[in-house]
This record gives sequence, structure tokens and C-alpha cells, in this order.
Amino acid sequence: MRTPLREEQFWLLTGGVLLLAFVAFSFAMFFTRSFMIPFVFSIFLCAMVSPVEKLVVVRWKLPRWTGFVSSFLVILMVFILCFFLARFAINSITDAIQEVNRSGETSTLEKFETTLDLALKQVGIGSYIKAETLLKEMREQIPSFLKESLNVCKNFVSSGTLVLLFCLFILMGRDPHTRVRNEIYAEIERSIQKYLNIKFFISLATGVCVYLIFFFLGTPMAFLFGLIAFVLNFIPSIGSIIATILPLPILMITTEMSNTQLAMAVILPTCVQQFFGNLLEPKLQGHGLQLHPVTILLALGFFGVVWGPVGMLLAAPITAALRIILLEFKMTLWMAQLMAGNLPNMQRTIISEVDFSEGISEDVLPAEFQNVPETSVISTTITGGMTMMQTTVPVTNPESGHSEQAAASGKQNRIVNRKRKKKK
Repeated sequence: MRTPLREEQFWLLTGGVLLLAFVAFSFAMFFTRSFMIPFVFSIFLCAMVSPVEKLVVVRWKLPRWTGFVSSFLVILMVFILCFFLARFAINSITDAIQEVNRSGETSTLEKFETTLDLALKQVGIGSYIKAETLLKEMREQIPSFLKESLNVCKNFVSSGTLVLLFCLFILMGRDPHTRVRNEIYAEIERSIQKYLNIKFFISLATGVCVYLIFFFLGTPMAFLFGLIAFVLNFIPSIGSIIATILPLPILMITTEMSNTQLAMAVILPTCVQQFFGNLLEPKLQGHGLQLHPVTILLALGFFGVVWGPVGMLLAAPITAALRIILLEFKMTLWMAQLMAGNLPNMQRTIISEVDFSEGISEDVLPAEFQNVPETSVISTTITGGMTMMQTTVPVTNPESGHSEQAAASGKQNRIVNRKRKKKK
């Protein structure tokens, strides 16, 4: 007779199997990256242009083939534009590598070396770390980074044909009249489409502003820096930091710039990144992808190791799609909430003041205390006509549409009546 597994043994066995499956899947992603990266990229690209097909076929009532042709033409124009941009970037990076290799000690670099040496001595580590050594390492690392960027551009151009082929077959097999009945796929398509479209225009505006800044500063590589800002802005969190810091060592080595110009080359792009990335984009995205910053950083690290720089561009939308799938199963619901930064059984305390001196209507009651059972109000304090109410509300899944509301449906009239009795 078989002995049933205890709950601890079951979860230990399940965790071990999932870990082995994750390792095997990671190896499969790594060894098939030359095929999978264009495929995933084409899926996201088709999701971005799907509104064009729906506009032509559903709203304008044109034949289905016109929607397919219009969507594919949009993708083709995007690729032609990207091809010329990549070609320009390759030429600019090649010129930058040659300029760095043949450049000597510019006055800008000498000033920076003197300032850095003085700063190291002031903090007490000048005898251990030399500014000359740091700058020598920087001069050696910049060409290698530029060469790696050059290889990325060449790989993008070479894999463009495969991406176009995937897009062709994906668009051919899609009917804009068909309503998606699978709610998981529909939710993934909506969230990814919104994220990518907003991210594209935010990145474009950021790249244009960065280009204008370096153009007015008289930098010959202004367009290259703007293009780098546009591409790296698709990488959450760390992309904007790299795009802001990267031009500084290149400018110090290849150009003659004053300290004021160098400061403006750092401060102005930082202000642009802060405005578009931290002020404008959150307002447009709303809840966005519902991913915690730590989750995004882990995803960037994982996909960066498995798929390289292109994987870092695709990390956020892929992780968001995975979270939406995990939300649909009770067994993996806690994983989806953890990816959003919501710990299991997470609660927050709400404190609010309500004036009961002249009576109160139901709509005046704070939103946090509406539909909250009477037992959840844990304390009250009456001072004059003001009543301090304190309650603990469970944090629920934001996807359900009741973000951080009480799950129970109690009677708010009982709360109001109880406060009136205490007042009397």
C-alpha cells in the first residue's frame, strides 16, 4: 500500500521539479536565442501595429487584405528606418573608436584628471587609488564597449530578415474581426500594447531632447547620443542611467570642453530623463505593468545573461506577460502578487479624520471605510467634533479593480451610527 506524501514533502518535490524545469528552460532559451529573439521581437512588433489593422478593417470596413498590407507596410517602413539608423550608428561608432584610439591627452581630460586626483586625496584614498590609473582603465574600456555596441547593431541588421518573415506569417494568420475569447491572451495583448506604444513615444521624445542638448553644446556625435538614449530608454531603471553617463567619458577623451559644458552635458540629459521617465511616463502608464522594481531588475539580469542586450529590451514585457498568466491560477497567485511587490496577507493601516459634529452622510465617509465591516475598525478617538478612525485593510490584487480595498462587504451605516452614539 502506498504511503501518501505529507504536505511538506509534496511542496518540496514540486519546488525541486520547478527548479529543474527552470534551469532546463533557461538553457533552452540560451541555445535557441538566435531563433527565439527574432520570434519574440516579431510578436511584440505585431502587437504594436495591431491597432492599424483593426482601424482599416473593422472601422473603415475595408477588405481584410488591406489591413494585412497596411500593417506589414508599417512594419516594413519601421525596419527601413531602423536599417538606416543602424547604418548611421555603425559608422558613428566606428569613427568614435578611431577617435578614441588616436586621441591624446585633451585639455578636458587633463582638467578632469586633476580634479579627480584632488577629490581622491580629500577622501583619504589618494595614496591607494590614482586618478591616472582610473582614467587609463576608462580609455581601455570605452573602445571595447563601442565594439560590443557595433556588434549589436550588425546582429540587428542581420536578423531583420528573420523578424520580417515571422511578422509576415503572424499577420497572415490573424483575423481582426475575430474577438479574442481567451481572456489571458487578451489581457496580455492590451497591457503589452499599451506599455510598448507609450514607451516608444516617451523614448522618442527623450532621444530628440538629448540630441538637441548635445547639438547646441556643439558635440559632433549628438545624433549618436540621442539614438543611444532612445534605445536604452526601453530598458527600465538602468537604461536611462547608462544613457546619461555614457557620453561623459567619450566627450572627455575626444573633445575640448569646458567644465561648464561637461556639467550641462550631464545635468540637462538627467533632467530630461527625470521628466519623461519619472513624471510623464507614470501618468500615462497608470498602473503600468504592475511589476516591482526589484522584479524588473532581476528580469533584466536574467534576460541579459540569457539573451544579451536585446534580452534586456524584452525583459519587462515578457515578465509582465508571465505575471498575467500566473494570476489566472490559484496555485501561482502568490507568485504574481510577489512580482508586483504585494506580500501574502499584506495589510496596511488607514487613519482618517471625520467631522461628526453636524451629522454625516454616507458619501462623506472616507473611501477606505466604505464597505468595511464594523469589526475591522480597530480604534476611534473623539476630539471635539472630529473623530479619528483607524482600520486595517488587506491589500488585494490590483488587477481585480479594487486596489487596496476591503474584501468584505460590511454595512457602513453601522459605523456611522456607532460614531454618533459615542459622540452623544
